[in-house]
Amino acid sequence: MKMKPSHFEHMRARIAPLDTADRRAQYREKCTSLRAYQWYLVRAAGLIPFVCDALYTYLNDDHIQTALNRIVPTLDPIVSAAQETGVLVFAHVGD
Repeated sequence: MKMKPSHFEHMRARIAPLDTADRRAQYREKCTSLRAYQWYLVRAAGLIPFVCDALYTYLNDDHIQTALNRIVPTLDPIVSAAQETGVLVFAHVGD
């Protein structure tokens, strides 16, 4: 990936909090593409000026898309660590 690590981290930090299970579900229901969702997040994070002013000075669309593919690789539902490992937690409350 040709993007500077600091620029990648800046994008990831701004996009990650917006990439929620609800947003993914809405986009899946609309049959919207992953690429459209990724760029929606760029806009929602207020990163368009950063992309234009900082990234396009040394990157092209393909390089930026590679970074977005690493930040948001899928529109699949977000799985928690407990769901991923198959660990279920039960609480016993009284008798």
